[in-house]
Amino acid sequence: MTLPKSSNPRHQAWEILIRVIENHAFSNLLLNEVANNNQLKPVDKNLVFNLVHGVVTWKIYLSYVVNKLIDKKKTPVSVQILLWMGVYQLCYLTSIPPYAVVNESVNLVKTIDPKFAGLVNKVLKTLVPQESELYLVKEKNQDKNFCLTHAFPWKLFTLLSNDYGKENAMGVVIDSVKKPLINFRVNTLKTSVEQILNQYQDQFGLTRVLGVDDCLIATKPLVHSELYRLGEITIQDAASVLVGQVLNPSVNSRVLDMCSAPGGKLSHLSALMQNTGVIIAYELNPWRIDLIQQNLVRLGCNNVELRTQNALLAINDEPYDFILLDAPCSGFGVLKRKPEIKLNFNNSGDDFSTLVQTQAELLEVAYQVLKKGGVMVYSTCTINKVENQTQIERFLSTHPDMKVVFSQQLFGFEQATDGFFICKLMKKEEK
Repeated sequence: MTLPKSSNPRHQAWEILIRVIENHAFSNLLLNEVANNNQLKPVDKNLVFNLVHGVVTWKIYLSYVVNKLIDKKKTPVSVQILLWMGVYQLCYLTSIPPYAVVNESVNLVKTIDPKFAGLVNKVLKTLVPQESELYLVKEKNQDKNFCLTHAFPWKLFTLLSNDYGKENAMGVVIDSVKKPLINFRVNTLKTSVEQILNQYQDQFGLTRVLGVDDCLIATKPLVHSELYRLGEITIQDAASVLVGQVLNPSVNSRVLDMCSAPGGKLSHLSALMQNTGVIIAYELNPWRIDLIQQNLVRLGCNNVELRTQNALLAINDEPYDFILLDAPCSGFGVLKRKPEIKLNFNNSGDDFSTLVQTQAELLEVAYQVLKKGGVMVYSTCTINKVENQTQIERFLSTHPDMKVVFSQQLFGFEQATDGFFICKLMKKEEK
């Protein structure tokens, strides 16, 4: 992926949004390129981040408002995206004067498709008054009203309501447009929670996460800090940290991590094992191996053997004491970090058959290479019964020697974490 050449942050944001909305690219990967671009001023980077993440998060609502004022069929998607950017700034970036939003948007459309300059000018000027009734959602169905107001796909809301009840579904909807907390894990191979709190609590506004060991919340970014550079911490959501805590591999054990990228849980397992034993880590995508390796080096994890292979090939491995299967999933638990998942679901619908089959195949391999008396954790970052509870029920029905030790569905709104499903299973020993 190549960054846009323009130095105009709004133009950069617009080009990234084209890729996300038209080509289904992931905004976090494109924004990483922006973050690493030393030619951009910090204030311009912040604007690009705000515009891209904000427009993708609120797109369902923004398009609802804009469609009241345009002929959708006669307005190119490129111009619609520009209008969504403008409305997002008017609604949510109130530090930018409305006249500047209108002027910048008109100037930008002149470089993209000049014949729509008049339309952009008219639409945005019409929406400048914050009290405009055009911002109101007026659907007869109150649940649809609720979803549109929070920019949430109606089909996904229905799915979550059917699976976990309307109250939990509504909690997910509200949480999906909130800003994620800055969670990080203290790397106990190099330091301790107490040391980090004693030295940096005031500087970064640190607090503990209830019930999750080695995990803290910061009020200020840490990714460019010495703490991060020296490998004393790593950015990882509390729910993700809980996965390793639940597996809790013992020292000098043999561990399998079946889907190891980006490496947060993998490095956590290494720390829990105090760099003893061995962890065999599979990752199918070669381009992610470098990222994992960089993190392992930074954090000082020395007991990991990386394999750039499909984890299904682990069927040929020697038996393992502990197995982590953090399975590929629909990702409905990370909507506030990857809001384009909402948009892609709107386009693709609710056919999870291929995904569920892949998960089932990985579970079967995990079962085959788990020692008797061994422990495994099946986890996903989604809120979807067919991938979680139903998947485990099906697995247990064909493997009576497996028993559930612990199971939890996190929706994300409980402690402002990601949504996760965590299920710990043990293979019974022969009597």
